[in-house]
Amino acid sequence: MLTVSVEVQAEKRKKKGKKENVEQKKESKYDQLFEGKECVTRKGMITLHKFENKVYFELPLTLLKREFLLGSTVAGISDNSNAIVGQKTTDPLHIAFQKRDNKIELIQMSLPSVLQVYSGIEQEAYNRAIRNRNVPPVLKAMEIMAYNADSTAVVFDMTWLFLADDARLTPFDPYSRSTGYGKLKRRATFNKEVSYIDEVKAFEDNIAVISSLSYDQSVMSPITGKSVKTAVTVKMNRSMILLPDKDLMRERLADPRVGLFYSVKEDMTTRTDGAKYTFLMNRWRVEPKDMEAYKRGELVEPVKPIVFYVDNGFPEEWKAAVHAGIKEWNKAFEKIGMKNVMISRDFPTDDLEFDPDNLKYSCIRYAPISIANGMGPSWTDPRTGEILNASVYIYHDVIRLVNDMRFVQTAQVDERVRTTKLPDDVLYESLRYIVAHEVGHCLGLMHNMASSFSIPVDSLRSVTFTEKYGTTPSIMDYARYNYVAQPEDRGVRLTPPELGVYDYYAIKVNYQPISEATTAEEENQVVQGWIAEKASDPMYRYGKQQIRGVYDPSALTEDLGDDAVKAGNYGMDNLKYILKHLNEWMQSQDKDYSYRMHIYNELVYQCRGYLYNAYVNIGGVYLTERFMGDPKPSFQVVPKEVQKRNTLFLLRHLKNLEWLDDFVHTGNLHVGAPKSQEVISFFAGALLNTKRVSLCAYWEPNTYTPKEFLDDVYAEVWESTLKGRKPRLSERYLQQAMLSGLFARLMPAYKIDPEQQSQGPMFIGRRECMLGETGINHEEVAGFGLHYGVYNVAHDYSMHLYYPLLQRIEKLLRQKVGTVDRETNLHYSYLLEMIEDFRNAR
Repeated sequence: MLTVSVEVQAEKRKKKGKKENVEQKKESKYDQLFEGKECVTRKGMITLHKFENKVYFELPLTLLKREFLLGSTVAGISDNSNAIVGQKTTDPLHIAFQKRDNKIELIQMSLPSVLQVYSGIEQEAYNRAIRNRNVPPVLKAMEIMAYNADSTAVVFDMTWLFLADDARLTPFDPYSRSTGYGKLKRRATFNKEVSYIDEVKAFEDNIAVISSLSYDQSVMSPITGKSVKTAVTVKMNRSMILLPDKDLMRERLADPRVGLFYSVKEDMTTRTDGAKYTFLMNRWRVEPKDMEAYKRGELVEPVKPIVFYVDNGFPEEWKAAVHAGIKEWNKAFEKIGMKNVMISRDFPTDDLEFDPDNLKYSCIRYAPISIANGMGPSWTDPRTGEILNASVYIYHDVIRLVNDMRFVQTAQVDERVRTTKLPDDVLYESLRYIVAHEVGHCLGLMHNMASSFSIPVDSLRSVTFTEKYGTTPSIMDYARYNYVAQPEDRGVRLTPPELGVYDYYAIKVNYQPISEATTAEEENQVVQGWIAEKASDPMYRYGKQQIRGVYDPSALTEDLGDDAVKAGNYGMDNLKYILKHLNEWMQSQDKDYSYRMHIYNELVYQCRGYLYNAYVNIGGVYLTERFMGDPKPSFQVVPKEVQKRNTLFLLRHLKNLEWLDDFVHTGNLHVGAPKSQEVISFFAGALLNTKRVSLCAYWEPNTYTPKEFLDDVYAEVWESTLKGRKPRLSERYLQQAMLSGLFARLMPAYKIDPEQQSQGPMFIGRRECMLGETGINHEEVAGFGLHYGVYNVAHDYSMHLYYPLLQRIEKLLRQKVGTVDRETNLHYSYLLEMIEDFRNAR
């Protein structure tokens, strides 16, 4: 027994000695790593060490397999036409660390190209198969360089991520002004020699690494092949926040009948045959602090309010409006029983931890660049759809856009806006609206372009109606200012509401607590009930923003009311009034005519917009997301009489545009081709576009037909000729444009797709203020998101109508030549020469 005991004790001492040697070895490696170095160490969630232009992570082993978001923010830049300060140019990376042998692997937990799986099936083998299907890819394996003193953390080099050119963390905005908003090709070559790690920060719930990255940039035009080369230096803040590993926010299933941003998962369900997609509303985790008081109907505060920090760089006169735009949404949360949800604060000057570029903080940023825009992107936990961070970017020249819009849309009735610089009260209400719109995006609300269509046009001239509803039931619409109001309509509201009835409704759908539900599916039953209650009320209808192939005239940008003809006629009358008085109003303010020249171009643009709103009705289709039991059909062809009315409106205004060129009012404002001709050229492709009308005729036999459309075009364009009246300049140009359009359709070698010809140009100059709002959403399945690529692929059997139409025109011209005045005779003779040249070319 004694012998055995001695041997056991000796063995214990031997093992203990080995352990002590190992610990000493680990400790010495740690000491050796930093010994004699000028090392900056920041302790926090992950301890960071910076020396010799490198950054080392000291990662607690307890954080292995924990999930993080890594965000990338522009903290400074040599040229903000490449990206603006405060901008997050890429989506955050969803990452984690895992240990394998003597290496730490950085893994990507979710990929844009691979959907996460949504499933509630409680079967271990099934769930194991799901996990094996989504094994996270390894981005990089880093050698463990040392353990800390108590072996609870490992040290490894992460310089490769923060001091390199990684497309996943690029500092460049692909749609920046330097690239022509995405039209030019950028090539940026990373210059490592002059790049460096600038600073590291660590806190208990996040870390940040700030790098100065330099590039040699070349921007090339794909048309000319010429490129412009510049050097660009960007200071980038890469911040990491830890995602919760338990008590995750309950998902709320999205519904395509309400415009909310969403995350998408692939549902490998057995409840139906085959997989399907499941969409989750993107929303902040807003929960009552006192649920019992909430159930009693008391107004309660949230567990965690939504805090936005306002950039100190804003001009002083803007700041009050910015704060008001944030807090405006408190009204909507109060309607669902919660107060003080939205909090706005100036950038703190005495908080050492605060960093506006850190993913932890949501900020309203000022962008000192001459771009007329605003944006409101947000970033979510990809597992649940919980919004973790949001930003609003307000570009400096958004105020110029406001000035333009207020002038050309309301100067006929609002004397305050007849100025080169808006007064404080107009500035305040306009900026408040812009910020509230962008914060709406940050709360998860998408654009609702159908909202303004629910309002009868004449109601926009009513003091009582507009006082209650403004110009639209939703500030998430692009329904700006009241261009319907006439000069005599005193007291009519000219702006959108602070919040519209749809906005209150969308917040309810996205945020109202449903305490009686225990699962997302149970919540969804309640939410669908709320939506069904409003399905018959047009003020609560959601209309998607149409990006390409604009077919739905009820979901347009920059329109007002339910009747494009009536609203357009009011708008045209107002533009004529404004142009007539422009010189009078600006006489003492605009000595060099620069403001008047600018506003004149904006007025022409506005005129074109009224005509475009009517054009979309021709061959238009009302598109509505529909569930069984909802009263509105999924699609409905615009009624025949409405299409015909809009056709006549468009043509009659096109041939009566001389007022745009009235030398008395425009003599000092414009040199070049008459603006009326520019507008006619813009719509030239639409004059004979039967493809849209054909599609509707296939769907609805008793609607407007291509022949009826072309007959109306012929009757209007050639009205003066048919009646023996001398055609005005606009009419002559329109007749010439119609002939050119016929030639393009009758000569295959030169034929342009009518769909492209009529719709492509519509986007030129269609300035979409406040368009960019998120980069996190998927479009795999129709029903959610924007209307992308709504193309008409139907065969247009209308070619047989074009040649008889050309013959009718030729016959008419031959009848009239020699019977009219000299100027008109020359015009008709020239048109006949065009026809003769066309025949010879064939």
